Amino acid sequence: MFVGVIFCVILVLLYFKFKNYVPILMYHRIANVPGDRNSLPEEKFEEQLKFLAENNYTTITPDMLYEHYTKHKPLPKKSVMLTFDDGYHDNYTKALPLLQKYNMKAVVFPIYNWIGKPNKWENFGKKETTTMTQEELHSWLKAGMDIQPHTLNHPFLTECKDEELEKEILNSKQGFEKLLDKPMNYLCYPYGFFDKRVIEVVKKADYKMAFAIFDNVSLWHINLFALPRIPIPSHQKMWEFKLKVSSINVIFVAMRKWERDFKRFKRKIFK
Repeated sequence: MFVGVIFCVILVLLYFKFKNYVPILMYHRIANVPGDRNSLPEEKFEEQLKFLAENNYTTITPDMLYEHYTKHKPLPKKSVMLTFDDGYHDNYTKALPLLQKYNMKAVVFPIYNWIGKPNKWENFGKKETTTMTQEELHSWLKAGMDIQPHTLNHPFLTECKDEELEKEILNSKQGFEKLLDKPMNYLCYPYGFFDKRVIEVVKKADYKMAFAIFDNVSLWHINLFALPRIPIPSHQKMWEFKLKVSSINVIFVAMRKWERDFKRFKRKIFK
């Protein structure tokens, strides 16, 4: 009985600790590509959007999230953010019509030097596809969606030398602002990798927030320059998706973070 009460108290405390975390979902391709965990079939994506629409979820923009975290502006009760990494062509041809069908918003993070080109940066056996063109990016914006930078070339930022790091972060911001004639305030880290040095350069470049995944993020306080996101893989089950957009969404970030930390610890011990 006593143990049960303690467990309930812990759950309540964790809920109030993490209840301000807005679920930020991370997508890549909307396509049926066998063996690629980052390619979500179109029918599964529609199933997820339909669930969000039927259960009164509101998809928010990075601006709304920033205003909420910095100025405490209230968000709709069931808020969720949809993000797309890399800016694949199928985001425009497959995801956009479904987003419009269900009256949803999303932000795409394209790679500046790979706009309208084959995904040659993924030189590790990925099936070749193309990214959104400049014209398609403009159409994406006109449809009410958002675009924010994903660097110039999609490198591992933590491995970049200082000069290269500044170019990747600052030049992509300036390039997209000129290309799309809109402010670029929010960066997405390639591969989700960052460290203190990277954050310093991001702040210096006058970004307001930056999106990560689960690696190196804090679970105990909201860091605007290390916002965790929840991956949506190709094999995503609907029962799990429902939990990922619920009030316990941060648990999925925690599980992946602890898994990564354990693997690092294990490598150190047994190397």
